[in-house]
Amino acid sequence: MNTQNQITDLLKITARLIGLLEREIEVLHAMQPAEIEALQQDKITLSAAYEAQIKSLADQPGILDTVQPALKAEFETVIGKLQSTLAANERALRATRDTSRRVLEAIAYEIDRKRRENAGYSASGYAAAESKSAFGQPVSVAIDERF
Repeated sequence: MNTQNQITDLLKITARLIGLLEREIEVLHAMQPAEIEALQQDKITLSAAYEAQIKSLADQPGILDTVQPALKAEFETVIGKLQSTLAANERALRATRDTSRRVLEAIAYEIDRKRRENAGYSASGYAAAESKSAFGQPVSVAIDERF
């Protein structure tokens, strides 16, 4: 395969990868995790193809010096766009992960709070040990108002 064709193929793969990453960012912002699964196989395939093409070009030092200036400029532009899209994708993935973690922590906190709230008191009037069940058992309390 000649150099022009290698660069052209790499540009096509990179454009498809950028499109897929942009779609993944949209899905992450829309919080539609089911759609992310559908993108994963394509992401793996395109990433592997991109990596193979880059490795092939890297094994040929000075290859970009042999291509037409317009194609070289397009290559540099597309690679720059890929880098910025990868950075945006990483930010979206981190934000989604952090949001999911915070939601899980809030749920765990509320479950723990409810468990402690429902623990009640022992027969001697001290706070009972935390219940072993996930939800605790409600305890009836009678208050003697005589002092």
